Amino acid sequence: MNGIKWWATGASVLITTLIAGCIFSAVPIKKYYLLNYVPSTNRERTSPGPYPCSIRLREFNIEDAYNRPQIVFRQSPFELRYYYYRVWAVKPARMITDLIYKHLLTANIVSTIVRRFDEGAKPDYELTGVIEAIDEYDSEELWFAHIALRLTLTRVGDGIIMYTRRFDLRKRVYEHKPENVVREMSSLMEFMMTQAVRDMDVRLSKEYGAPLPAIPDTATVVEPVGFDADTVEEVR
Repeated sequence: MNGIKWWATGASVLITTLIAGCIFSAVPIKKYYLLNYVPSTNRERTSPGPYPCSIRLREFNIEDAYNRPQIVFRQSPFELRYYYYRVWAVKPARMITDLIYKHLLTANIVSTIVRRFDEGAKPDYELTGVIEAIDEYDSEELWFAHIALRLTLTRVGDGIIMYTRRFDLRKRVYEHKPENVVREMSSLMEFMMTQAVRDMDVRLSKEYGAPLPAIPDTATVVEPVGFDADTVEEVR
């Protein structure tokens, strides 16, 4: 009799373990993503060195629909969806601001880049921005990485806007996986910042007396060296 009880107890424990294993094995693993790229040091600049001024980079604002850890995807212009198990490792606004900070440091466009007003002397300019969209757009046949944002460079002394530009770009993703969407988003960020640094270089060269080249049309997306712009579209 004891043998039967032991067998029944052992069988019950085994069945419970198997059921629990099936339940937990069916739960997807949460994956964390981060925009990232290494800014190129190869750049054509109006001035050979940094301009003798400082820029304070303020953390960017972000539209409420994207101000959350879940990665946004959409299949129509009228509906947003959120991945539950695919999330940003860092808040999107902080993540993009960090990327811009790294790009500005590498570009060496000005002598000092700060993130806070208490990091030294009063900055000469302030760079602000709004992230309007950062999402994956997918249909049955086509996937795109999409980012829309606006940059504004303001002179601190008198509040005059020296430069502002809105980017709204998407890039086709050929392998339909979320990690590839994030990779193309990173590529779009590098593309946008390459354009923005070029534009700010032109404006600052006028401020500080450097030889002024022809000012590019800021409404036109200029293809940087080594970037495949065939898959980039300006969203209108």
